[in-house]
Amino acid sequence: MKSNDPGIQHSLDGRMSPDIQAAFHIFAAHWRKVNTQWQYPVHTHPMFEINVVLQGRQQMTVGGRAYVQESGDILFIRPGVQHSSLGADSGNEMTYFCLHFDIDDLILRRSLMTMDTVSLSGSSPELRSIRSALDIIISRVILSEASDSQLNRLMILNASLQLFTALSGWVLAEMPVVSGSALPGVTENTVALANAIEGLLQESVFTAEATGSRGEGIEGIAAQLGYSPNHCNRAFRQIYGMSPRQYLSDLIIRHAKLLLLDNSLSVEAIAHRLGYRDVSHFSKQFKRWTGLPPMGYRRLTADPELSNDKLS
Repeated sequence: MKSNDPGIQHSLDGRMSPDIQAAFHIFAAHWRKVNTQWQYPVHTHPMFEINVVLQGRQQMTVGGRAYVQESGDILFIRPGVQHSSLGADSGNEMTYFCLHFDIDDLILRRSLMTMDTVSLSGSSPELRSIRSALDIIISRVILSEASDSQLNRLMILNASLQLFTALSGWVLAEMPVVSGSALPGVTENTVALANAIEGLLQESVFTAEATGSRGEGIEGIAAQLGYSPNHCNRAFRQIYGMSPRQYLSDLIIRHAKLLLLDNSLSVEAIAHRLGYRDVSHFSKQFKRWTGLPPMGYRRLTADPELSNDKLS
């Protein structure tokens, strides 16, 4: 079949790059100096964590293993792994920096989930890049109260993208080690099932745009694949460190933000494209996810100087 695309006509050869859409979130980044009585109890959370000691020494337990962080040492902690801080070592004050991050690109997420290295040390280019990005974020967090807020936010955004790049580089450098492998105790059947669920969740978003209905969610996908919903949830979380429902929500919100950039589309039309029959339900969900109503988000993208308080 001949194509009417002028870019295709008379072409002799060519390749298409895959579309890339990824959201990188940083949560609760903080710098803190503590005394000898400070400790943090055992806990888990659904985000990745990076913890770096800036001054002194810190005693940490991660996944049941004990670590003593010297100044400059970085701990990388995967989602769901129990960890705690026993505080400063040797009875001295200690200064640390901690950030939590999430990434919705499942290829990078799965690769980070397979990285069994907890303590990042050495002088490889990849680790130097991670530390360089962290140093910029740390400096901007420390200076945040005395800096121009817009400039500070832009510089933290720039450093966050550098961190995203550095983490990707770290994964690529380790690929000969992690390629073809999964988490300990995970079978290839589990990996294949998680990949199939991912594909069907993405397909459900595209189906919604075409039909106005997203289908039956994880229950329908589980029935289609011949497994129970609990088994599918467990397999997906085991490989990607998040639930299928959370991943689907991330897909929907990312698609909603892109559609809201098109001013020719009404909020009602966007809600329909995302599989919502009730625009008010979509608006409530969008505000729960982002803190802003859809029109508030649209106005914010048109005029970034508006404050969230004026848009809510």
